[in-house]
Amino acid sequence: MFTRLQSFCLLLSLLVCSNTVAQNNTALGTPPWQMASGWPDRIIQNFSDDPARTITVTWRTDSSVQNTLAQIALATPDARFDAAAGSIAAVTEPVYLSSAMIDGVSLASPDNMGLGVVHYHSAVFRDLEPDTLYAYRVQGADGAWSEWYQTRTAAESGPVKFVYFGDAQNGILSHWSRVVRAAFMRAPDARFFLHAGDLVNRAARDFEWAEWFKAGGFVHGSVPAVVVVGNHEVQSYGIGDRTSERVLTHLWRPQFTLPVDNSLPLSLHETVYDVRYNEDVHLFVLNSLSREFELQGQWLDRKLEETDARWRIVTMHYPIFSSAEGRDSASRRDALLPILNKHRVDLVLQGHDHTYARGAIGQSPERMATGEGNGVEVMFVNSVSGAKMYPLKPDGWDGYAEHGVRLQRAAENTAFYQVISIEDSQLVYEAYTADDQLYDYFEMVKGANGLKSLSRGERQTIDARQFLTTGDYANAPPLP
Repeated sequence: MFTRLQSFCLLLSLLVCSNTVAQNNTALGTPPWQMASGWPDRIIQNFSDDPARTITVTWRTDSSVQNTLAQIALATPDARFDAAAGSIAAVTEPVYLSSAMIDGVSLASPDNMGLGVVHYHSAVFRDLEPDTLYAYRVQGADGAWSEWYQTRTAAESGPVKFVYFGDAQNGILSHWSRVVRAAFMRAPDARFFLHAGDLVNRAARDFEWAEWFKAGGFVHGSVPAVVVVGNHEVQSYGIGDRTSERVLTHLWRPQFTLPVDNSLPLSLHETVYDVRYNEDVHLFVLNSLSREFELQGQWLDRKLEETDARWRIVTMHYPIFSSAEGRDSASRRDALLPILNKHRVDLVLQGHDHTYARGAIGQSPERMATGEGNGVEVMFVNSVSGAKMYPLKPDGWDGYAEHGVRLQRAAENTAFYQVISIEDSQLVYEAYTADDQLYDYFEMVKGANGLKSLSRGERQTIDARQFLTTGDYANAPPLP
């Protein structure tokens, strides 16, 4: 006879797990790069605490690894730099991957059962020195170590470069891989990568995360990731009349280790957070899918009021100003736009619309073209890095004229990555296509009084890309 606890655990394993041969889109079964083993894989860095003095790492093994370690050492020229490595114990939690009912589809395939339970492990290296190159490695089973990854802690001041991606979502391994790898080649000195939601298409399906981790490869372990919840990071569980409402995937929190703000309710932990990267740059991450966006607005208002950082960057998934037809989010705009305007946030980085659009409140494009500038307030960007594309709204952002925003550059049917460089009073923004052509560019200068101006400088960008999408793509799930 099952005890009540055993019955509950069985039900949980049926409702909280995912993966099928069908979702793998192949008759070959589960690929070897998806299967967990005693060796560590899916190694990723995040920020969970002060980036100048901590390094946070998460990785995966199979369930045979109950306890494990991580090691860190100064990255010196010595061949055996690791002789001085220190070890810390990892925190381990199980995640169930087999026998689920997701979106009304049964995943209880015999070909699926080998995935079973996996273990995610995390470690936070503390008391590190700022702006210092370290090497770390993580262990699976006893003696099953990863390679050494080199990474640098944040400097307390000075220049910062990072890369921003819109939705990866579809064709992740086949298509998005070239974008993230091109970004790393363009900006190998980027201090973090920012992913503005919809990292995958069906976030409770382990196979899609396997693609995402494989597409980024060693970059995930070398460059910290700032991750944002998108609408495809939430999922219904169950089948028939026992289907749940859409909730954050059970894979989110185990595979990332993100800041927890105890002033927020538990439901928003590790989805709404801020990162003070250094004295100049402060990031604020919002959860567009939570119904508590008014509470998030209050949190953001308070955080922006408290910060003394020169540059304030907000990222969320749903755009304040939509650039694709039928995707407007008026309620979120009503709650958040007054706060963004009040604090004159410098950049708002978004995804969701599978188009490219950039424009500002308070900036004349005519004067921008001359290089004069005239006091920009807030700059908004929508972008996409994956293979799924939508057409632009025919009227662009004209329908938002009452808010004083003007669309300055747009594109469709194009995957982008954006390189953002900040040094003292200057922010330089570059949007590149996957074949490394510069599509959009501006320089923002911010005075001691907080007033900002824009110029395009003298750099040339390629012609506008506004034309119908080119259709489906290989090795990717069907478009929804």
